[in-house]
Amino acid sequence: MEFVEDVLRFLTARMQIEAEWAVQEKTSFTWWASSLKQRVWVAPSREFQGVALTTLHVETDLIADVPMDESTWTRLAAVNRYASLSAYVADPVARTISLHASVSLTADNYPLAQSIALHAMALQMADAYAEAAALADAFGGQVAATPHPKQGMRLTPDEMVGILEMYQQRGAADSPFAPEELAQLVHVEPRPWILASNDVHRLDADLEFATDTHARLELDAEVKHPSLGSGLQMRLKLPVEPDWMVAQRLNANERVEPDAHQLGAWCVDEEHGLMFTGFIPAAAWVPELSRALVYHLSAKNEWARALLFPAG
Repeated sequence: MEFVEDVLRFLTARMQIEAEWAVQEKTSFTWWASSLKQRVWVAPSREFQGVALTTLHVETDLIADVPMDESTWTRLAAVNRYASLSAYVADPVARTISLHASVSLTADNYPLAQSIALHAMALQMADAYAEAAALADAFGGQVAATPHPKQGMRLTPDEMVGILEMYQQRGAADSPFAPEELAQLVHVEPRPWILASNDVHRLDADLEFATDTHARLELDAEVKHPSLGSGLQMRLKLPVEPDWMVAQRLNANERVEPDAHQLGAWCVDEEHGLMFTGFIPAAAWVPELSRALVYHLSAKNEWARALLFPAG
């Protein structure tokens, strides 16, 4: 896939990554904005619904030496309720928790996908440095600080660590996901849902899930994120019994081979039950993004159904 190296170069350039604090490979790179390692890699190409697709993953080390017990899963499922573009995912074997996001790349969609991947990278990095110490205390682990293999520990943080302020400034204004844009989504073709309707600032749709039950897709531009301000709240609510371990299982499997963008997290919420939730900040808006998200959330619904209820 000829565009893969272009995407990696785009992310490296836009994040202003200094070569001395990076390890570059053909289909991946790792870099240190300070003491935490962020890795970006591209999975091998595969065919999905007749289209050549590859997944670009973004992951930042967060905490290590985490006790893996029931309390870990319940805390993770609760923390993930406030996900923006990444999920908190545990690795029970390595006893770590990291932040993970991904986008699906094709020859047609990669200019849009690399744009949202850039925001996932930036926010993931900023969140990791802001939250690692507090989460290490909450989960009973330690901050997963590591040195660069040649330069050692980075003591002076990269300026990009403070990028959250830019998102907050953009989020102080009204959401760029305008009512007209959400209204047009109801009429997209091909239709990914059974039925859809819109209000001034939101879209609601029913998706096929099982014979007598439907999944619920919601996009809401009126919701304000507690730290990012305006943007677009995404929810995909599954008609299954809420379960902390199921949420972890879904997040862990998205880390391996998702069928759609992972821009958010699976979680358990008292009001909404088991759901995938994510928040697109105002600064990440580009034309056609909401339309792309509708199809990716629909694909995510089918992926989750197949994983939880395999045929046969």
